[in-house]
Amino acid sequence: MKKFFWFNLFFIFFINIAAAQSFNLADQIKQYQQIGKDANTAVESNEDIEDSQSNDNSGQSLFLSYESAPARVYAGEIFPITLKAIITRDDYEKISTHLANSDKFRILNLNSQWEKDQNGEYYTNTFYLQALNASSALPEFVTELISADTVIEETALRGADIEVVQIKGDAKFSRVTARSLAVKNEATSKFDDKSLVVTLEIESTYGNLRELNIYNGSINEYKESPSLQSIEYTIIVPNYMKSIDFTYFNSVSGDFQSVLVPLNIKSDDLSTHTDLNPKENKFKFYKDILFAVLGILGIVIFIFKRYKIALIVSFLLFAYLFYANNPFNQGVVVKDSVIRVLPTEKSSIFHITDGDLEIEILARKDGYVKILLPSGRIGWVKEESVSKN
Repeated sequence: MKKFFWFNLFFIFFINIAAAQSFNLADQIKQYQQIGKDANTAVESNEDIEDSQSNDNSGQSLFLSYESAPARVYAGEIFPITLKAIITRDDYEKISTHLANSDKFRILNLNSQWEKDQNGEYYTNTFYLQALNASSALPEFVTELISADTVIEETALRGADIEVVQIKGDAKFSRVTARSLAVKNEATSKFDDKSLVVTLEIESTYGNLRELNIYNGSINEYKESPSLQSIEYTIIVPNYMKSIDFTYFNSVSGDFQSVLVPLNIKSDDLSTHTDLNPKENKFKFYKDILFAVLGILGIVIFIFKRYKIALIVSFLLFAYLFYANNPFNQGVVVKDSVIRVLPTEKSSIFHITDGDLEIEILARKDGYVKILLPSGRIGWVKEESVSKN
């Protein structure tokens, strides 16, 4: 009986263990099945995000995906995105792409052409974008197949997730974000007796150089390609400044980098660029006094000696003084006139009149008039903007 008892006890024990293992195995199988379903769902979801979206996938022959795209960029930075297109039809003439929902990005090469890979299996295209504002996703890329100026198929690629990092700099920050920045040339001259005019030629790579702001200067000329930007920038600074110091944000190193530009003042004060205010020119002041004294002396000589030549010389001297300081050089610059540093269309603008402004006319050149403002500053305006008093 004891042996039978122990036999039954061990039999029941083993049965329970086997049952428990079978239940665990069933649970594991259910878990693996569920994981498999979730994985399939995730793959399908990822394919929906990565691949192109068409209104009707049943006849789709244009498939888009990202070949490369950054997950994180800085505000203002220019960055590349490469798209991949697989096309299973050949009745099209060209491929066209544009952006949708792109208010937070600027594209630099919208007309970039699609190119086949070496094996001719798919197309690629690299677009260069600039992040304008904070955003969590890239714009939507809409690509069309065109034949005989008619869109025969259109596909949209959803915007991939992206983090746009905002940059906050100090007072020296020039608002430029770039991989590199360099000042290629500098030219400094006297603008008037209190100011210097500085022209800088600056280059950057993958940067928003168009937004450069140093001492509230202005852009004379700007050129850009997706990878290289160049600018000619003019600023007016106090004459005691010895250098220009500013910073830009380096998108490669992720920090602010300083740029120091020593100012080398040219001695050519009589150039178009740098003539001084004639009213504050000491040489002119002493010259006028000398001519006035000589004119008075000539009159005195004529009175006592009756030398007519002395009277003629006095008349000529006073005529010159009258001409050099006469009120006929006064004029009015009309409202909304653009006053430039140089007499050229691309020259820096330093003032726009908000009403009629009385000025003194100093010179004329190439359709421009050199004027002296009531503030003592000198500039150039187009002739049609000036009328005589």
